[in-house]
Amino acid sequence: MKKKLKKPVVQLTSLLDLLFVMIFVLLLQSKAPPTKAEPAPKAEPVAKVETPKKIEQPKKIEPVPPKPVKPTKISMGAIFHFYATAKSPSVPTGIYSMQGSYNTKSGELKLGGTNWVKRPNGYDMVPLSGVIDEKAGTFTGRIEFQGCKEFTLYRTLNNTGSPVAGKWEGSYTCSQGETGLTLTLK
Repeated sequence: MKKKLKKPVVQLTSLLDLLFVMIFVLLLQSKAPPTKAEPAPKAEPVAKVETPKKIEQPKKIEPVPPKPVKPTKISMGAIFHFYATAKSPSVPTGIYSMQGSYNTKSGELKLGGTNWVKRPNGYDMVPLSGVIDEKAGTFTGRIEFQGCKEFTLYRTLNNTGSPVAGKWEGSYTCSQGETGLTLTLK
């Protein structure tokens, strides 16, 4: 005997359920119809105030000329003129030129003899070193020679050139006694 094959029977309710689920999923995936959105509140118009633009002029930078550099030491020339005084009338007259340097910061002046203009017998050139007080107009120091002492000179005439140029007069004392001195600085 032959057996009869049974065909699977799908129940109608299951198929309908499946169909509803698929429609539901399709509806969810589809775009929702546009809804009427509420209009945004209108902003009040703001008056635009334009501020004038400030145009800055570039700063003019003018070059500052360099200040002239004052040298600390100035080369100096001088004429050393010695002569008799009332205390030492037998001192002869002598003249020689000198060369040296002046320190503008310390006021120190150093001079040494270079050549004779008028040389008395038995006399030698003597070096000077001392300090000039420009405000007081004095030059004090020492004759750098054996038997000589300090000297003091006073400015009697200003010359152009260095800050200490001019004529300085006074006296110094060495083994011959008090001697008059006129020192002309160039």
